[in-house]
This record gives sequence, C-alpha cells and structure tokens, in this order.
Amino acid sequence: MGESKDARALIDAIPSPTLASRLRALMPAIERRLEMGVHLQAIVNVLNESGALGAELKLATLRTYLQRYRAAQRAPAQRQVSAGGAAAPAPHPYVRPAAVTPAVLREVRSEEIDLHGLAELGKSTFKKKGP
Repeated sequence: MGESKDARALIDAIPSPTLASRLRALMPAIERRLEMGVHLQAIVNVLNESGALGAELKLATLRTYLQRYRAAQRAPAQRQVSAGGAAAPAPHPYVRPAAVTPAVLREVRSEEIDLHGLAELGKSTFKKKGP
C-alpha cells in the first residue's frame, strides 16, 4: 500500500505541460481573490515573482484566460435554463448526410426550427462592440 501512495505522489508531482493548464488549476483561487477586491495586476505580479507558472505571465494573457474560464463556468447553466426560466431544449446536432436524397430532404423539411432560439443565437454571436 505504501508503493501506491508513492506512485500517486510521483504522478501528482508531474508539472502541467502548458501555461493554460497551470492557470486553470489556479482559477478558483484567483476568482476568490478578485471577489475580495485584489487587483488583477497584483495577482500577475505575485505569480511572476514566485515563478509558480514557470513562465512570465502578462496581464492581457491572464485576462484572456479568466474570460475563457468564466465563459466555461457559465456554459453549463445556460444550457440548462433558457431565458424564460424553463428548461432549454437540447441543441440539435447537425450531422451532414453522406448524400442528399429525397428521403433526407423530406426529413429535413419536416423538422421544426426554433426561430426564437436562432434569433437569440444570432444576437449573441453578432453583438456590436463599441459605441
């Protein structure tokens, strides 16, 4: 049983191969500090001074990873609840048929299209940025 613990310790000691994976592991702690009012630049300074990431971190890089992390955290909740508060339907995965046959066309024509959902997707995808 001692060998099992030693093996786990060795595996846990393997460093993450990418800056992104090392930052992902720290994101919950970074979020807590930001909620407490710590400035993002202070976090960057501490991470760079400690050498914990094994690479120099820039403020813009941390902002980008933080934005991606927050989007990933929101994504499961957005899939479960629609804007109206009811459970959102599962997205319809589009699978391109090998050949377009009359039978395939009949099937596609019979499917109902959620125009409201499509409009909301378009609005969120093509939001105007800036004034």
